[in-house]
Amino acid sequence: MANAVSGVAVSEECVKVFQELRAERAHRFVVYKLDDDLQQVVVDKVGGVESKFDDLAAALPADDCRYAVYDLEFIADDSVGDTPRSKIFFISWSPETADTKSKMVYASSNEGFKKELDGVQIDVQATDTSELTLEILKDHAT
Repeated sequence: MANAVSGVAVSEECVKVFQELRAERAHRFVVYKLDDDLQQVVVDKVGGVESKFDDLAAALPADDCRYAVYDLEFIADDSVGDTPRSKIFFISWSPETADTKSKMVYASSNEGFKKELDGVQIDVQATDTSELTLEILKDHAT
């Protein structure tokens, strides 16, 4: 079990499921949460490869914080033509309606947890759905 900077532990399952997303392309997204005691990051939900961005958005609660990773596949128009690409996003979800203690623990654990997920390419922070759209992710990716 790894430790994040704030002292919050990271379950081994978190890293395992992330590696399945990154290396094996077995998932489209993974949502992580802190356990009820705010002591350990655990896997909350996993979206299969057929999942869409809307499925990820629906998996994020309106009143509590979460971390998520999302594998965005897109077509890049580069010198050799249209090239399929992929970028892995780390999303820090912290809605304004979340409990203050929860927001503080998620914020202080963010960097340490992200370091456990080797291969994350782009970091996005969002406090409401207008800050987390597929178009915003595509803008960051290209």
